[in-house]
Amino acid sequence: QEFELTTVDRTGGARTMRGKLFAKREDDKLRAMIKIKSPPDLNGSAYMVREGKEKDEMYVFVPALNKVRRISGAGTDGPLFGTDFTYTDIKQMQNAAEGGTVKLEQPETIEGRPVSVLSITPKAGSPSRYSLIRSWIDQKACVPLKIEFSEGATVRKRLVSPAAAIAQAGSNWYTTEAKMSDLRDNTSTQLKVTGFVTEVTISDRYFNPASFANAD
Repeated sequence: QEFELTTVDRTGGARTMRGKLFAKREDDKLRAMIKIKSPPDLNGSAYMVREGKEKDEMYVFVPALNKVRRISGAGTDGPLFGTDFTYTDIKQMQNAAEGGTVKLEQPETIEGRPVSVLSITPKAGSPSRYSLIRSWIDQKACVPLKIEFSEGATVRKRLVSPAAAIAQAGSNWYTTEAKMSDLRDNTSTQLKVTGFVTEVTISDRYFNPASFANAD
């Protein structure tokens, strides 16, 4: 996917970031890598996650430091390049039923489309700050139209994707836009997918800690 992320801070100031997302499944485990192209101060920055049986591997590369750093512990819940998305949020969007106790709630309807509602309680020892994650998944496209991330009894962040933004490429469904809002800090990040290519072979170097930083 080619994408654009526009983050608005609490004063109304906006900053736009553009890049590409590479992702695939390997033995039913997610492999994903984000490569940033702009703005200039972030050009070449990259983030990579490899889903594992027991724990995930997450890495970040920042050109100014010229070093790949593994993300662990509370760092996995940090903001992704200054946006309202955290490293764990990105994984949640790619795999909504992973990482805790899952409960299927009563189905609902959003914008005329039937959705399945999943509530996820992160497992004990998880680095996630969230006590509960609820996802409204479009039943036809299997993509989230809404996700709420709660801290205690309060919804801290909310991701919303309009039903009209659902698109199909080959056998894959995806959303062309979504907005993540931090309800406490009064900030938001708008995601727009500007290009999508599917059913292609992606080299393993995009998901290798030793080579993802130089993959393009």
